[in-house]
Amino acid sequence: MPNAKDLIERARMFDERAEQAVDPVSRRHYREMAAHYRSLSVEHQQARRREHETAEP
Repeated sequence: MPNAKDLIERARMFDERAEQAVDPVSRRHYREMAAHYRSLSVEHQQARRREHETAEP
């Protein structure tokens, strides 16, 4: 499973693709993918935090 940093990097990659896209459909798709990866990153960080909190005695 990728870590939060990897997910943020993927989001950045899709943001760059969106900036370079010529047609609006591709631009929208890339922006949606970037948002998706940012959301996954947040979820990943929250899950890790919960794991850490429950692992403590």
